[in-house]
Formats: sequence, structure tokens, C-alpha cells
Amino acid sequence: MQLQFQTARLSSPARSRGLRAPGGPLANLRVGQKLALTALAFGLPLSVLISLVLADQQRVISVTRGEVNALPLFAPLQDLQGDLGNYTDHLLEGEPDTLQLAARVDRRLQRLETQVPDAARARLAELKRDWTAYQAGGAARSPGALLEELDGLLNVQTRLAQDLLDSSKLSLDSTLPVYHLQNSTLGFLAQLRRSFRVAYLNGEAADPSRALGVLQRETVLARQALASFEDAATRAVRADPDLQGSFGAASTRFVQTAGRLVADMEGAVAQGDLRALNLKALEEQSEEGVRAVQVAGTAGLQRLLSERLAQEQRDRLLSLLGVGAALLAAFGLLIALARSIVGPLGTLTRASQALGGGDLDVRVPVRSRDELGFMASTFNRTAAQLHENEVKTRREREEAQRLQQNIGEFLDVTMDIADGDLTRRGRVTEDVLGNVVDSINLMADELSAVLRSVQAASSSVSGGAQAMLGTTGEIVQGTEATLGEAQRVRAQVQEVTAAIRRMAETAAASATAAGQALSVSVQGQDAVKDTLGGMQNVRREVQDISKRVKALGDRSLEIQEIVDTITRLSSQTNLLALNAAIEAAGAGEAGSRFAIVADEVRKLAENSAQATGRIATLIKTVQGEIQEVVASVEDGTREVESGYRVATTAGERLQELGALARQSAQLAESIRAATTEQVRGVEQVGQAVGEIAQIAERSSVSVQRGRQAAEELQSLAGQLDGSLERFRLPG
Repeated sequence: MQLQFQTARLSSPARSRGLRAPGGPLANLRVGQKLALTALAFGLPLSVLISLVLADQQRVISVTRGEVNALPLFAPLQDLQGDLGNYTDHLLEGEPDTLQLAARVDRRLQRLETQVPDAARARLAELKRDWTAYQAGGAARSPGALLEELDGLLNVQTRLAQDLLDSSKLSLDSTLPVYHLQNSTLGFLAQLRRSFRVAYLNGEAADPSRALGVLQRETVLARQALASFEDAATRAVRADPDLQGSFGAASTRFVQTAGRLVADMEGAVAQGDLRALNLKALEEQSEEGVRAVQVAGTAGLQRLLSERLAQEQRDRLLSLLGVGAALLAAFGLLIALARSIVGPLGTLTRASQALGGGDLDVRVPVRSRDELGFMASTFNRTAAQLHENEVKTRREREEAQRLQQNIGEFLDVTMDIADGDLTRRGRVTEDVLGNVVDSINLMADELSAVLRSVQAASSSVSGGAQAMLGTTGEIVQGTEATLGEAQRVRAQVQEVTAAIRRMAETAAASATAAGQALSVSVQGQDAVKDTLGGMQNVRREVQDISKRVKALGDRSLEIQEIVDTITRLSSQTNLLALNAAIEAAGAGEAGSRFAIVADEVRKLAENSAQATGRIATLIKTVQGEIQEVVASVEDGTREVESGYRVATTAGERLQELGALARQSAQLAESIRAATTEQVRGVEQVGQAVGEIAQIAERSSVSVQRGRQAAEELQSLAGQLDGSLERFRLPG
């Protein structure tokens, strides 16, 4: 019969047995949910970190895209600079097509207004206001005022270009090719173009002295801008050799052309004569070189920024793919880990439920060497130990039942033996009681044999007593007849001879009877001695029985000690189960399920303690019954002692009877001798008759005593038979 444990709802440990598990709200979650929370706890910061990395990549892409989007705006700005110069040139020359040029400038400003970012709109609005004011002044202003206002417009246009560079982050681009290329193309080239344009316009003005001063200033600025442009272009080509084919060649040609132009400007300034400088050719050559370099540089910038944007987009895509792959790998690893934890836990949970339902044959496969594998191994060892304990308990229970049944049967047999039924025999078993039963059976056999000998001796004594009574009766009759004859001897002397012969015959018969009585008396004494010997054997056997029953009591005490040992083991098991429950509670959620098993082990220990208590009670009952058997055996011993004393008394009476028979035989022999002498001498008849009368009287008294002794011997034999009748012998 398997142990019946209370089924625990391991899937909800916090509600098992009405207790709330420590650990807060997390204690009510499943292991899978806790793993999901753990993954979420690590996934959220990781997701934030990945989001920040992707956001940074997106920011870089946005910056690059802003640079790419802002790059087309610089060509219109450069064209706007040329349109403003042409408009001023036409105003200075008084040509009538200024309205068309003004409309072109307005269209460029409107187009820029739709394209520039918000950061540059304020500067564009300022440029529009200055342009409107410049346009409203018309040709009524002096050339110097026009050039000064134009210089202000060009400064605003330059600041607008700088704002576009700053807002698009082109000026802050850290990549060497882009940085140097935008400096050369969008910065220093624009300054050179402006210097050449201003020099040309001032040369066209009517004030040569002012134009010479402006030319001197612009020559210095142009020389500085040209040196900076050449250095930036060289660095850009060195940083990206792919620029050598287009931008490198265009910039080299422009540097050569611009160098000659600046040298011409420096010569004109040195001579102080503007007529030595061909301003028209200066403007045309510079504009042609600027446009060629601007187109090549803008194309190079477009290529570099596009390639970098594509690379950044590819990097972002690769990052997304890498993050996705990492997330998939992490998710797969998490699922594998969750399965490696939840699967064995589920198996262990179902096995624990089966174990709680009483299935002690359940086992958990051990597939790992971690804590779950250790728990599975511990669970298997616990289940095996419980199964072994159950088998051992069942075996002990069956052995105890068989022992109890055997003890009951043995007590029934001993009670029957104590009541005198010596035909009963105990069943010899293989347990502890088997040796005791075997000894009792052997004792009963020996006691039966002894009692059978006692019965035979008692029958023999009773027969001898009957024969002795018959003999003494005859002796009494003979003595009475002898006494009557002796009294009649004196009156009938004539019949003395015949009477003497008859007396002699009677005396001979008396001697023969006395001899027989003496023989019977000797046989009776021998029978009584045998009876005494048999009773002595009975007494020894009964004492041996008493010792063996007491040894059985000692064996029951040894059984009691074993039961006490089992009780101590149960107490220690209970204590170990309690310690295991405490350790499992200290282990938290990992040990909560094992705490249930420990509690069930503790209950098993309590049930074992109760069972051992019941066994102890049964042992005490058996000990009490054994004490009763010991008392009964002691009563039988006392009865045997009493029979022994009766047999001893019978032996003493038989000894007295033998003495009397011996005396009677001697007297009969004397009578026979006397009658012989009387035959020989009649003269002595009177004296002989007197002596015979006296002897007859004494013989009568002796015979009466012998008869009384025989009656007492017969009574003792009857008492012995009565005592032996309570014993029922086999066979």
C-alpha cells in the first residue's frame, strides 16, 4: 500500500496549504514569467542603448542628408552674387535691361526662400530687405554709393552662405576630403570671386583714386583667398585621390589663371594705374575659372556626401541587421534557456505532483549538471528512499502482523497446554518466535512422556495396592481362624494334630502371601521411586519452560528496544525533514518545492512514530500475556511440587507397608516353624497354642496396619490419577 500524501498545487506555491510564500508579488509568478521579466529587465536598457545607437546613426545620416540637401543651394547663391554684380554693372553703365536683371534676382530669392532651412531664413529676409532698398534707390545714386551698397549686399550674401554652411553642418564636417573641399569650393572660391567682381566693378567706376584703393584691398584679399584655396584644394585631393581627375585639374588651372590675375592686379596697384589692367578680361577669366572649379568641386562634394550617405545608410542597415540578428540570437538563447529551465521544472513539478499523489515509482530524467539536475537527482534519491522506506514499512508491518498472529496462535496453544491439553503443539515459524515455539513443543513432548510414565506408575501402584488389600484380607481371615482355633485347642486336644497340620498349611500359605505382599511392596516402592523420578523430571521441565518463557519475555524486551530505535530514527527523520524545510525556505523560490517534499517526509516520520507507538503497545500487551504464561507455568510448577510431595508420602507409606509385609513374612515363617515343632512335640501344644494365639493377635494388628497402609496407598494413587486426569496426552 503506497503512502498517501496530500497533493500540493506546485503551480501556485503561494497558496499551497493556505500559506503565503515570502518574496512579495514576484513569488506568485511562474518561472517562465520571471524569466520573461528578467529578459525585459535586461532588454529595456539594451533596447534603449540600441535605440540611442540607431538614433545617433540616424542623426549622422540626417546631418549628411542635410549637407547633401544644402549643397544645391550654394550654386544659386553664387549665381545670385553674379546677378547682383551684373545688375550693379548695368546701373553703372546706364543700360536699360536692369529690370530684367532685377526680376532674375527676385526669382532667385524666391526660389531660395522655398529651399533654405529655418536657421537661414532670418539672414535671407535681411538680404531681401537690403535688396529691396538697393533696388528702390535706382540709378540716381553715385557709383560710390552703389558700390558701397553692393558691398553690403555681398556681405549679407556671404553671411547667408555661412549660415547655410553652419545649419547644414558642412562647415563642421570632420571628414578631410569634404572639409577641405567645401572650404576651397564654397568658402575661399567665393571670396576670390567676390574680390574679382568688386575689383572689376570699382574699375568701371568713374573715380580712379577710389577704385585704386579698392583694388589694392581686394588684391590683398584675393592673394590670401587664393593661397587658402590652393592649400585647401591640395589637401582635398591628397585626402581623396579620386578628386584629382576633375577637381584637381580644374583647381590647378584656376590657381594658375587666378595667380596671373592677382599678379596683374598687384602690378596695376604697384604702378598706380588701372589702365594697365584689362578689367573686362579679368572678370571674364576669373568667372570662367570659378565656374569650372565650382562645378567640379560641387560634383566632388556631391559624390563624397552621397557616398558617405550611402555608406552610413548601409552601416545603419548592417547595424539593424546585426541588432536584429543579435536580438534573434538572444531571443533564441532566451527561449532555449527558458526551455532548459521551464522544461525540467515542469517535469519535476509533475513528478512532485505524482509523488504527492502516492506514486513512489516516479523518477525524473537527469539531463544536466546544474542546480536543476541536482534537484532532479535529489528528487530521484528522495523518491527511491521513500519507496524503500515504504517497502520496508510494508515488510515490517507484514512481519509484525505475522508475528502478532503467531503470538496469538502460540498463546492459544500455551493456554491449552496450561489447561492440561498436552496434545496441542505450536506452529514453528521462521521469525523470532519460531525458536521459542520449537522449545515449547519439545518441552510438551518431554512432559507428555513423563506424565505418561507417571500414569503408568500410578496404575501399577494402584494395582499393587489392590493386590495388597486382597492379601491383607486373607491374612486377616487366617489370623482370625488361627485365633479361633487357638481358643478351641484346649478343648479339642484330640484334633490338635489335624489343627496343627492345618495351621502349618495356613502358616505356609501366610508365609507365601507375606512373601508376595513383600514382593508387591518392593514393586510399589520401585514404582513410587520411578514416580518420584518422573515428577522430578516434570519439575525440571516445568522450570525449563518457565526459563524459556522468561527468555521469550526478554526477546520481547529486545523487540521493544528495536521499536525504541525505530522511534528514535523517526524522530531524527522528523528533525532532518524540519532542517531540510528550513534550508529550502532559506533557498527561496528554488527550494520551495523541495520544502513540500521535506514536509511530506516529516509527516512520514510522524506516521512511522505513531506506528512504532502502536507496535510498542502491542509488545507491552504481549509482555503482559507472557507474564501471565509465566504465572501459569509457575502454578503448574507448584502443582508438580505438590504431586511430588504426594508421591514422596506414598513412597514413605509403601516403605512402612514393606516393613509390615516383611514382619508378616517373618511371623508366618515363625508360625510354620512352630507348627513343625508342634507336630514333633505334642507336649508343647498348649504353650504353642498360647503363643500362636498371641502371635495371631499381633499378626491381626499388623495385618490391620498393613491394610490401612494399602488403603492409604490406593487413596494416594487415586489422588495422583485425579491430578493426572487434567493432562491430555497425545496418542
